[in-house]
Amino acid sequence: MPVKKEKKSGKINLPIQNNFISRFKEVVPPSVGLAEEIADVLDVSIDSAYRRIRGETELTIEEVYKISKKYGISLDEVFSNQNDTVTFSYTKLTDSEENFETYLNRILTHLKNMNKFENRKIYYVAEEIPIFYSFFSKKLTDFKLFYWQRSVLNVPEYQQQKFEWGIVPQNLVDIAHNVYKEYLTIPSSEIWTTETVLTGLRQIQFYFDSGIVSAAHAIELLSEYRIMIDMILKNAENSRKNISDKTDTYFLYNSEVVLGTNCIYVVMGETTYSYISFNTMNSLTTNNPQFCEETEHWVRNLEKKSTLISGVSEKQRYQFFSSMYKNIDDCLKRVKA
Repeated sequence: MPVKKEKKSGKINLPIQNNFISRFKEVVPPSVGLAEEIADVLDVSIDSAYRRIRGETELTIEEVYKISKKYGISLDEVFSNQNDTVTFSYTKLTDSEENFETYLNRILTHLKNMNKFENRKIYYVAEEIPIFYSFFSKKLTDFKLFYWQRSVLNVPEYQQQKFEWGIVPQNLVDIAHNVYKEYLTIPSSEIWTTETVLTGLRQIQFYFDSGIVSAAHAIELLSEYRIMIDMILKNAENSRKNISDKTDTYFLYNSEVVLGTNCIYVVMGETTYSYISFNTMNSLTTNNPQFCEETEHWVRNLEKKSTLISGVSEKQRYQFFSSMYKNIDDCLKRVKA
């Protein structure tokens, strides 16, 4: 493969480039060679890549763009000294099924990238049950993806349809299930309230009351919902997402503080990310250090004010999950009435 030719130069003072390279090092998985990755992304020789790393050759704005786009490096933290300015990225959601597939693939890619790092963890402040869990069951996945596309994104082909099993294309269901499986391999800390369970139940209840979901389907969905809660309870009892995990990988907290939003804070190697929910199901993402530090501080404070109910606090865990089972039973009674 032909590579770009460039004029060699001695080491020069490039503080912004040095800062950018430092950020790049933080987001590249340990198993990936920095010079090899730069050479591949920029289509230059290994020697040319090393000269850029050492500051002997200046990175062009196009080269910075290519690297930052692939690795999601926030340029505001590289080019700006302002502590009150933060740049976010997001996936634009439109009323098309193809765009929704892009959205699901983006979630899957982020989780796979996390799993390239030994030091990784997700902190999930959950106003509603984390979306990953709904994807464990094909029936719940069908419903969740149908609900989002019909009521949130207003995808035209769903507007006049009633819910049926298999109504969502299998490729979307497969991606969603892979998202769930990937989440199981990442250590996590989740903060719930007694109301976290309600959003999903209200969606089923609303579609049943509106005639979009039949009574038979609603009953099956609620049965799947209970199985999902059973699974989460088992994880909480064992402090593990997988029985084969050798250390505690799951921490569940019960918070009496109203959360107000879904927020995810991620540790990935030496880099951290914050995901702030908006527009029901989408999120704004940043790895701005100051913003992520504040997010971590907020999450840690919530943990301190909450009760750890995984592994310990058997009585509190029983009461917490009993409350959720009662909410499911109450919803089931309304459907059967």
